[in-house]
Amino acid sequence: METIPKNREDNLVENKPQIMEVIKKYIILPLREGIYGFALVFAVILMVKLLSYVLNINETFELDFMDVLLALVGFLFMFLIYFLKKLQR
Repeated sequence: METIPKNREDNLVENKPQIMEVIKKYIILPLREGIYGFALVFAVILMVKLLSYVLNINETFELDFMDVLLALVGFLFMFLIYFLKKLQR
């Protein structure tokens, strides 16, 4: 059973934790998972390029803008997966 706020300030105090939980659940946690996805994909790209340079498959070691864009796709996928999981619950 919900309590009836006595004044306007009581209502604001009761809603504040709920808003923070919603922000954390739908924005902060998916962003964190997206950053993990970006780091994972970028680390794989970096390791493959470094390994190909060490084994003399490529003559130069270079990271392109396309490598960062590919890692951003990893961010997007992980963000969407985590966000949609939270929407489902």
